[in-house]
Amino acid sequence: MAHVDPSTLATQARRLYTEHLVKALPGLVNGIVEAANLLRDRPAETPVVFRRRELAAELHRSAAGWHQAMVGALRDVLVDGGGTRSLQSPVVGRAAALTLVDDDTIEREILGSRLALAIMDRAATEFSDVRARMASLERREELDAHDVLRAHVLARIVVDGWCRAGLQLQSWRELQSPLHLAFAELVHLAYHEVNHALAARGVLPEIDLRP
Repeated sequence: MAHVDPSTLATQARRLYTEHLVKALPGLVNGIVEAANLLRDRPAETPVVFRRRELAAELHRSAAGWHQAMVGALRDVLVDGGGTRSLQSPVVGRAAALTLVDDDTIEREILGSRLALAIMDRAATEFSDVRARMASLERREELDAHDVLRAHVLARIVVDGWCRAGLQLQSWRELQSPLHLAFAELVHLAYHEVNHALAARGVLPEIDLRP
């Protein structure tokens, strides 16, 4: 660590985290498509069966667009230095302008918040270690609100990408359980990779924030 600028290590940590997400996203998206197929094939009442068939077809059409939207947004955040003003909550932004907020915007915020909570339920311990190591490198107490390492930043990227790809919010709600499980595990592993890499470079190698 003595021979590497701490800010360089911090930048490398954010890049490692983002690259881990990007590399894993194709498999994750395929898993969600498969989850939609399994849901489609379950016995149910006729209206439910019809809706599930539409959901599976919708996801087959739009999965690639969803994937591309997520990858593009993650890379934009990384280029922006780890945080971005463009990801500011649309609810906050519009409220500041004293304009009405449409129902879809509120729903996206709710779904994104639920996803972020699910991620942190799984990855809280690894995130605590990442946060401590980044604080040590950058000599500050807390990560920026829009730091790419924060779960709610990824959650907003995921939900916004879903909508930009033309997928319906109702479809998200029907697939919420596999979506939460998939992204929670993905982020948990990404944080673990960052912790392992930083510890190997001498950044708080003996950290133990656990009770």
